[in-house]
Amino acid sequence: MSDTFPRQYARTQRLTLGDPRTITVAADGQRVLFARSRAGDDPVNCLWVLDIATGEERLVADPLHLLDAADDEHLPIEERLRRERMREGAGGITSYATDAASTVAAFALGGHLFVAGLLSGQARELVVDGPVFDPRPDPVATCVAYVCGRTLRIAELDGSSWELAGDEHPDISWGSADFIAAEEMGRYRGYWWSPDGAAIAATRADIGPVQRWYISDPA
Repeated sequence: MSDTFPRQYARTQRLTLGDPRTITVAADGQRVLFARSRAGDDPVNCLWVLDIATGEERLVADPLHLLDAADDEHLPIEERLRRERMREGAGGITSYATDAASTVAAFALGGHLFVAGLLSGQARELVVDGPVFDPRPDPVATCVAYVCGRTLRIAELDGSSWELAGDEHPDISWGSADFIAAEEMGRYRGYWWSPDGAAIAATRADIGPVQRWYISDPA
């Protein structure tokens, strides 16, 4: 007996599972990168590359292979909030970023940092200080920036990492969108690489209380 439509609608997350999403076309037009689960009832997104010349699809990164599990159990609080705001119900690779030429992709799974070579089709973990949120390769694919707690960090491709911007004050954070930007303006990121990869423009958010001012009315 086949499932009723309401059951199918719920199991497929409103008929969205198994569809390509978060699509990126390489600058040279030779590759298309996208996230997609393996089937219409599979909630775990993998990373795929479509070769335009041959029409061949290649699986680049599978969360179940990289972590032996989906990443939903150990998500950083920032990632949980991002998914809630975007009404994201799927797991696995729900977001990623690439360099300017789309030869390298970076993504986070369960607070771990991964990079994938889109030409080689190989993905690997960079063991860095975490938890990792919103990783983004520089435009020339030499390193990856990411947010860890209230700090903005840089990870080299050899796995070493260092803090680029941070503050000891608990009310100050770097590299993450503040509450108003994320909740009301739809801006979910807090830093941007320069085109040459030599600099980063980053959000510095201070959530501390402001001083109260009393305004008199002489009239």
